[in-house]
Amino acid sequence: MVGVDDMNLDFSWLLDPLYQQWLLRGVGTTILLSLLGTALMFVIGVAGAACVHLRVPVLQSLTTILVELFRNTPPLVQLFFLYFMLSQIGLTLTDPTTGHRVPLFTGFACVVLSLGLYNGSIAVEIIRSGLLAVPFQTVEGARSLGYTRLQTFRHVELPIGLRLSMPTMTNNIVSLIKTSSQAALVAVADIMYGATQIMLETFRNLEVMVFIWVIYLAIASVAVLAVRRLAAAVRMPGYGS
Repeated sequence: MVGVDDMNLDFSWLLDPLYQQWLLRGVGTTILLSLLGTALMFVIGVAGAACVHLRVPVLQSLTTILVELFRNTPPLVQLFFLYFMLSQIGLTLTDPTTGHRVPLFTGFACVVLSLGLYNGSIAVEIIRSGLLAVPFQTVEGARSLGYTRLQTFRHVELPIGLRLSMPTMTNNIVSLIKTSSQAALVAVADIMYGATQIMLETFRNLEVMVFIWVIYLAIASVAVLAVRRLAAAVRMPGYGS
């Protein structure tokens, strides 16, 4: 049986400068992965939603297939596929410092691509739902003013649709932040990678994981607060709740 003394938490390892460096670098990497992944997610989401909503020939069908492919397969499988597949293709560049050939797509780049593709496929449906929620009368009003189909989409439907989809998009962004923890599996020095190294050296598994839990909770909470404030700032009276 586990005694009471065995359950005492010891966070003295946090005073070690080396561990502090690993954790700070890991937090920075996690935040950067999340920001770049979110940016790519929005690009994919808007482009995909536009192709489907505007019913662009060929691209509509292709987008639908890709959305189903990425949305219905595990993100870890997608990450491993990109990481090993892009390495097998042999895309490389020359390191100006050493002169050696290095992979064009590093583990960091593969993680960003994986996050963008997986959460971007979900963002396509979220944004498309927002576009469908734009009142028909608003669209018809724009058309009656002489706007073309593309102009109506760009100046009326997309701005309103993005605003309407922001509450649901918050969950997708939080999901992206949590999924970024898989970066450690391809040797990217994120917060989980640093935590794993600390656990291997200190054997304080419970304390390290409690600390990492708090870190992820803090990052996700800040992201949720930022999106909510942005949604409130850009809200259009009469549209949405």
